[in-house]
Amino acid sequence: MELSFHGNSFQFWRRNNNIQLTDILDPFALTSELHLYGDFTDPNPLFRILLKSIYKSREKLSIECDIKRNKDKLKVNYWKIKCPYCGEEFPYSKKKPLRCPKCNNVIEKVDFRTWNSNLEKFLYGEISIKELFDSPITPTSENYEKLRDVFLDPDIPKAKINFKNGFDAIYKLFSPNQLLVISDIIKQIREKREEEIPIYSLALVDFVTYNSMFSISSRDKIFSIFSSKELKTEEWVELTQSYFCISLKKVLKGIKEKRNGSPKIIASHPFTLDIEVLYNIELFFYEWVKRPLSYSNGYTLIPRLFKDYIYSCIDKECESFYEKDFEFSSNIGNLDKAIFYLDELDFNSLVYIVSLKDFYISKIEIERNLFKIELIKGRKGVRPFWEIYTKIKKENNGIYLNVLSLTLREFTKYERILGISNDPAIILKYALKISSEITNGGKATKTVS
Repeated sequence: MELSFHGNSFQFWRRNNNIQLTDILDPFALTSELHLYGDFTDPNPLFRILLKSIYKSREKLSIECDIKRNKDKLKVNYWKIKCPYCGEEFPYSKKKPLRCPKCNNVIEKVDFRTWNSNLEKFLYGEISIKELFDSPITPTSENYEKLRDVFLDPDIPKAKINFKNGFDAIYKLFSPNQLLVISDIIKQIREKREEEIPIYSLALVDFVTYNSMFSISSRDKIFSIFSSKELKTEEWVELTQSYFCISLKKVLKGIKEKRNGSPKIIASHPFTLDIEVLYNIELFFYEWVKRPLSYSNGYTLIPRLFKDYIYSCIDKECESFYEKDFEFSSNIGNLDKAIFYLDELDFNSLVYIVSLKDFYISKIEIERNLFKIELIKGRKGVRPFWEIYTKIKKENNGIYLNVLSLTLREFTKYERILGISNDPAIILKYALKISSEITNGGKATKTVS
């Protein structure tokens, strides 16, 4: 079996592929075709400096990568469920009802949390392999004992991440063979010339999204772990190292394309569902990319490239250090204008936008079935709350979206509003409440869709 990578690994759950936004930049896209045409920005400062470094040296890059795939090595895996009534094991499917083929009983609830809890216990030596596979649902993947033997290797990320069903650590999203392959690639990247390591590191981030237990394979294509809204518990394959070349060639191609100048407009990815979700995805990328950028002594990561963005050095030579906490910053770069496209005005995404302290919300309107939020740089001055409220009451036209747009514009234009807290969440709650009261006298809702 030979597979190709489908789409962009950083697409973040695009719901409608027909919408083309060619004149904007995407702060969450990393290697996307849009991002490489303009100024670089990202919620994490490591990615901002990494992208700038790679793009600056793009003309010097002459990396060769020969794609030789062994078709016999790719194994298709799936989840197996154990019937609680008769003990029969059969492939798990999300289709309802889930009926045992032996005793015909319907299984109402499938508990992935038990598997994930037992996996953690097993890898830390608390339970046996038999106890691990006594879980009510198990994967067909192998080599868990081999993974346990090397689990303390710092190239296997243990960071906590907030996904559903107990998938609360990065390593839980991968099979043992996938982790072993990725870990070996990281070690090989460290042996490359220093000027090549950044581009290899970015390609690694692309590769891991296609080589996970949730990178679904279908019709000779493999889909990124983030190609759907939720983690898909369907069939997946364990890629060999040779497939890393696909990611490397894809990233190199994007980097070397000539950019047509910077439009000085930046946008979040269309159809952003929730800023908290983007935080988790950024953390996922960060935990992988920092590994090949660092040395390893087999027990811990050691500063090397971009060390000021990953570590805090205690002494001048950085022989004593500690890792910095992951940063998800609201700094979106040296731009005068910003546009965010959202499929719904969810509370967390709006809080993030309100928290961009250098920008105020100019207007919100509908464009191609999306909410287009335009921001302009320049919050100035101080205004009392009652003056803002009076102006909104006087100028509104009674249509909710227009009222909300007007209200958020007035609430974000100033550096400080006298009479209320300067906290973005508090400001947003006032804006939602006032907008609802003006239009229908009701209570504010958290989302508009």
